[in-house]
Amino acid sequence: MDPKKLKCDFPILNRKDAIIYLDNGATTHKPIQVIQAVSTFYEKYNSNVHRGLSELGENATTLYEGARKKIAEFINAESEEIIFTKGTTEGINFVASAWGFDNVAVGDQIIITNVEHHSNILPWQRLAKRSGAELKFIRLNPETFFLKIDVPDLINEKTKIVAITHRSNVLSDVWESSDQLKKLIKSAHNVGAKVLIDAAQSVPHEKIDVKDLDVDFLTFSGHKMLGPTGVGVLYIKKELHEKLEPYQLGGSMVYLVMEEKFEWKEAPFKYEAGTPPIAQAIGLDCAVEYINNNVDYKQLKDHESSLCQNLIENLQKIDDVNIYGNLERLKKNGHLVSLSVDGIHAHDLCSYLSSKKIVVRAGHHCAQPLAYALGIKSSLRVSFYLYNTHQDVENFLKEFRGAVNFFK
Repeated sequence: MDPKKLKCDFPILNRKDAIIYLDNGATTHKPIQVIQAVSTFYEKYNSNVHRGLSELGENATTLYEGARKKIAEFINAESEEIIFTKGTTEGINFVASAWGFDNVAVGDQIIITNVEHHSNILPWQRLAKRSGAELKFIRLNPETFFLKIDVPDLINEKTKIVAITHRSNVLSDVWESSDQLKKLIKSAHNVGAKVLIDAAQSVPHEKIDVKDLDVDFLTFSGHKMLGPTGVGVLYIKKELHEKLEPYQLGGSMVYLVMEEKFEWKEAPFKYEAGTPPIAQAIGLDCAVEYINNNVDYKQLKDHESSLCQNLIENLQKIDDVNIYGNLERLKKNGHLVSLSVDGIHAHDLCSYLSSKKIVVRAGHHCAQPLAYALGIKSSLRVSFYLYNTHQDVENFLKEFRGAVNFFK
């Protein structure tokens, strides 16, 4: 894997006035292959899917269902277990609403963590409020930056769902080990609870196998892994299909509608009401193909962690810089670094860097409970992907030092 060579595939990173893009935790850029795949669909195949008998309709359906098959293989799922959504947020809302309102009641427990993105907090807060269930939190150990889990005290017969992040969008790794996470999943299943994984920050960076994880639901976004915006994936374990009703109702997801009754189609079609994100799914198919052809996940992990190590070791030489997360783990397995500088607001640093054509993220990163737990209001986040280089890190450090000196 050659990051410099891969960068040539990304038009926005190849202009004469090219930016240094270090905000991949928010969204990644798109290679020309993905851009062309979306454009080609609209130029040659634009039609709705599953509805028409025209050549256009058949071609569009073939491309769309081909995307479903490829993405299923990408995470070791079956095609019928892949539901296209707008993104991770809709996937979580789907489960909290369609599954949650039918399966969670007064006295039940919903378990999440205090490091979650708001998208994996708000739907469960609403469900708890409406159902009368109790929302319980797995909390971060501020000394190790790993989650503290006492399974016997956490999981019991009242637990109905455990909805947790696979990787934090602020701290990266928050599990001490994969065994810790698998033990939690197994404990939940032992009492009949379901498990949802927010994999938005992990699917782009490591190989995910839903069968190995043995989760019931897993969701991620296309735009964080070189794909278009407006498309995501929700994995729903096949054995739940008969019991789980659709999240939305409309065209294409029913066999029959009469004045007095209706009949669903089988999954995945019963879960995709209306016109789905056809062009976006085809673009995501191309993004997965790009990753399959160009990325070795071990090499990607080694590359991203080396960028994190370079950044962290140089940040530690600058006075008043605070770095959040388990530093040794970030150096070995990280893809992002979050930090703050005493006396300087993260937004000011971000604006200064933007004026130097360096793109990073500042704020609470839609993880306010985590920010409160860390005792901060905002942080600056530098996040890497396959096209970033050590020269990007050096450029960032140069301008970052300039920003600190300017505001000090």
